[in-house]
Amino acid sequence: MLFFGVLPLLLVAVSAKDCYDEMTVACDPKGGGPIGSCSAMYGGIANAETSLQEFANANIHESFHLLMISSYFGNYEVNREGFKKLYRHYSDKLWEDAIDVMKYIAKRGGKMNFAQPSHLQSKDAVLEELKSLALVLDKQKRLAEDAFRIHSSALSGYVHNTPDGVQKPRSHDPAIAHYIEERFLEAHTERIRDLSGYITELKDLSLSGDNQIPVSVFLFDEYLQKSL
Repeated sequence: MLFFGVLPLLLVAVSAKDCYDEMTVACDPKGGGPIGSCSAMYGGIANAETSLQEFANANIHESFHLLMISSYFGNYEVNREGFKKLYRHYSDKLWEDAIDVMKYIAKRGGKMNFAQPSHLQSKDAVLEELKSLALVLDKQKRLAEDAFRIHSSALSGYVHNTPDGVQKPRSHDPAIAHYIEERFLEAHTERIRDLSGYITELKDLSLSGDNQIPVSVFLFDEYLQKSL
């Protein structure tokens, strides 16, 4: 029984060996040196860091894109206050998502790289109402698929290759998978469902009779103002 009580302590000591050794050298008056192993990084975060940076930047990119669309629908010529409110709402949500991802990267010992490219490409923000909904839905699906990829990689494990080309065992990171699942997967599902419903409703209204598109869009815009 004593063995099983001591074993966890031994495992902790082994896992902390790298930081301990570096700190021993760094604190030696005759030595000194870096203490990189004493950071908060562990598990697969070093391999997931780039994907998380890309995901954060994609959310920032799309947040500004939605803000542009919102401004367009809110100008005095178009005057679609419901659509303006809808896209501003989604813009704010994506901005919050980006900040949350950056906080998580920092919590796991990583750094945010705003230069990491985003694969989301913006089209012209000046669109009619139904097409703008379709464009935003497509972008939201891509963000959801990005979250799926990060989640899947964290569960299946990250491959480590040594400088001499030898492949080490996969490094799994259930903590990253849990974070993505809890923070994004359900939220993305809700947004995609809402946008899909808006498209179906507006399309059905627009096809309900001849020359009814302007009236249908007006009524749908009024609905958005009251429902958000």
